[in-house]
Amino acid sequence: MKTALIISLNFNPGHVSNLVASCRQCEELGYEAIYYIHPSFVGMLPSASRYIVHESSTRPKADLAVFLFPSIRNVLLIRSLKRDGTKVVYVFHEPLAPMGTYRDAGFSYFYLAKLWVANRVSAYTVKKSDSILLPSRRAVSMYESNALYRNPNYHYLPLMFDDERGSNFENVERKYFSYIGTVAADHSFGEYLRFVQWAVSGGHLSGLVFMIATKSDFDIPKELHNSDRVKILSGKPLSNEEINDCYASSFAVWNAYARTTQSGVLAKSFMFGTPVIVLRKNLSEFTQDGKDIVAIDDNRSFEEIEGAILRVLDDFDGFSKNARNRFLSTFYYRNYNNQFRQIIESI
Repeated sequence: MKTALIISLNFNPGHVSNLVASCRQCEELGYEAIYYIHPSFVGMLPSASRYIVHESSTRPKADLAVFLFPSIRNVLLIRSLKRDGTKVVYVFHEPLAPMGTYRDAGFSYFYLAKLWVANRVSAYTVKKSDSILLPSRRAVSMYESNALYRNPNYHYLPLMFDDERGSNFENVERKYFSYIGTVAADHSFGEYLRFVQWAVSGGHLSGLVFMIATKSDFDIPKELHNSDRVKILSGKPLSNEEINDCYASSFAVWNAYARTTQSGVLAKSFMFGTPVIVLRKNLSEFTQDGKDIVAIDDNRSFEEIEGAILRVLDDFDGFSKNARNRFLSTFYYRNYNNQFRQIIESI
């Protein structure tokens, strides 16, 4: 039997779903799939998973290696795999835009320097991989316009997820308008937080509760301390099950990011039939305003955000059904088994 390594050498709890989907896809295509991962992922994988932590000195020979996320550690590993004749596929989530885009989004100069380095590492990874998978039309456009990315063997393939909405999530009470994921400037966390402050201190949207679920630390505004309208889970990674519960218990999720190429938060929200609020400028092939999402023009307008929430609540069942259908038709990995097989066979 052929062997596939499913690789992520940097830890992010939100990436577990992508790892699992890729592993199951490779198994269904006839591979023995093994996770090759950062050690912090180990306790989050499904039971009976085969895995090797990347710090281990032992690594089996593999016919296929699927790199799901960027890491400077990928560079040496790709070199080693290629020497063994392994086919290398890189899922390139975020081709970089011009640096001015990130300055406008509020990134610090320190973070901009990190992005510059990351861009060079990504360019090397792209060059040495056999095939590049780009998960959105915007990612394809950014890839094609960046002169550093010189691998012509690239393909459009949306982010893939297994369906994790089991029966235990179907009857969870929905009561939150949530921010789920890493605190980041381009995710417009500050705009979300200021909206929550406005709603809580001014008594807006009475009866609704807000949730922030992030591994990041942040300064909690004093008016939100001990408020019964705010639930905060922060400062440590949540398990995949805990993350899923956050999506399942939300009636809407914040996705009104200043900048986005594609969004795992969008896909996981849709997995649980949870609509999202997005910036109109970020509308993509994965969303339809008034069907599965509500688009706003200004994520700093409290009134516009409030109106979007009320619009979701006015027809939650319709939005939820459409969001769930979008997940099944667009992000469920089995839709792409044949396409992925063809990509591998073309290498």
